[in-house]
Amino acid sequence: MIAKPLLAAVTAVATLALGATTAIAPTAHAQEIRHIASNACWSISPNVVDAPYRGRITTTQWLPTERGHLTVYIEHTASIFGYRTRPQLAWHNLTSGARGHVGTTAYSNPLGEGASVSNFWTGPGKVHLTMLTTSNNRVVTVRSTVCSTTVRVY
Repeated sequence: MIAKPLLAAVTAVATLALGATTAIAPTAHAQEIRHIASNACWSISPNVVDAPYRGRITTTQWLPTERGHLTVYIEHTASIFGYRTRPQLAWHNLTSGARGHVGTTAYSNPLGEGASVSNFWTGPGKVHLTMLTTSNNRVVTVRSTVCSTTVRVY
């Protein structure tokens, strides 16, 4: 007897929660465009006895609100002992000729988290991205190989 009212209450709360979530969901982000680079940047870990560094470029663009803008996520491998990474990203808009660079600092740790450079202006067109990462601990600094990709920015 108690089960029916309890089930009704749970259903009502779930319906309200779902309705509230749907009502406040952003509508401006109509379409996500994501590109994953086809090659990776490699180097030994500055800890030497550790997993090697491997970075990869992934880009995301939300349309229509981020026209001409790009968000880049730089994923990298996990490290047993941890170290700092400084990815530097150079971009060249092949359509307009515009150029620029952005950078960030991240920490490679056992979870293998990455870094992101959010919503920077490149302008619409084909954009060539080139990344070079410097990784270091307190003693050793190592540069990775260069990785690059070309993406279409809308």
